[in-house]
Order: sequence, then C-alpha cells, then structure tokens
Amino acid sequence: MAVPALVSEETFALAQEQLTKNKHHSPRRTIEPTLLQGMLVCQQCGYALYRSSTRTSKRKLYYYRCLGSDAYRHFKGALCTNRPVRSDYLDQFVWDQIISLLDNGMLIQAEIDRRKEAARNSDPRRQRSETLRREQTRLGNNIARLITAYQEGLVSLAQLRQRMPELNKKSQALESELQSLETAVVDQARYLQLAENLDGCRLRT
Repeated sequence: MAVPALVSEETFALAQEQLTKNKHHSPRRTIEPTLLQGMLVCQQCGYALYRSSTRTSKRKLYYYRCLGSDAYRHFKGALCTNRPVRSDYLDQFVWDQIISLLDNGMLIQAEIDRRKEAARNSDPRRQRSETLRREQTRLGNNIARLITAYQEGLVSLAQLRQRMPELNKKSQALESELQSLETAVVDQARYLQLAENLDGCRLRT
C-alpha cells in the first residue's frame, strides 16, 4: 500500500550518509584505527571516504571506500567510479611522505619563514588596528574641540550634554575593539613563537 513520504529522497539519502559516517567514524567501533580514517575526500565526486573491510583466507584487509561509489546510498545509483584503496598501502605512502618532509629541514624552514612573514606583514588585524587608532585620534580631537568650544562660549551646556554621550559611546566602542585586536595580536605572537620553537625542536632532533 502506497504511503506519502515523510521526507524528501535527498534528505533521506543525506541522513543515511550521516548514519554511515557515524557508524564508521565512531571511536567505539574503531577496533583497529587507521592513519587517515575520517580525513579523506574523493577527488572525483567530493564525498568522504569511509573504512570498509573484507576477509581473505589468510587475513582481514581494510580499504578506504568512497561513499559516492555505493549505489544503494543514492536514489539514481552510484555517483562515483573510483575504486576502494587499500588502507595499509595508502597509510604507508602518506606516512613515508610525512617522514620525508620532516627530514627535509630546508623545506620545513622555508614554510615556517613564509608563514611567519605572512603573519607579520599581511595580517588584516594590523591594518584594522591602524584604522581604529586613526579614528580614535580623530574622535579625541572632536571631543577636545567640543570642550574648547564650550569653554569659549561657542556651545551651550545643553548642546555639550547632548553631543558628548554619543562621542563617548563611539570612543568606548573603539577602545573595546582595539583591546580585542590586541588580544588577537598576542595570540598571533604566540603562534610565531610556537613556529620558532618547532624549528628549534627539529634542529635538536
């Protein structure tokens, strides 16, 4: 007997996909963890790769399999033709590449220097901070001129009381944002120090 669908086919497929991800990525089910589990994305279709397994006569083999290649997950069949990849082969390949990069001191140093230079010279927070300080100086000059005008009798007390709260409000807002930016700059400095410590650690080892 036909019954109306409670959700669309697309929503149902997405829910099934998420359930599968939860099942395969849950730490409770990771009896034998792999290096790249939960980190891989298919270049062809953009779906995540999950870990699957098969058993031969001698042992159990693990694979990274694209979610898009599973026909039963999608209303119109498989979306991807990429074949599963042996997890032990791919894990070993990636690990060898990591070790090779760690052994290449010049490459690591070049990347550390690049990031440090970009952090020092291209940080948009620095430009924003300079803009805020210019605005803070301009606002302070406006407040000083307003007070001088009142002292010289050019502005009444009522006008002074009317305009000062808004100027003070703007000044407080600028000061608050500047403090937030200074906190971010401190965090950035810690990042740069961490990069330098990493390089020193690499040289010692």
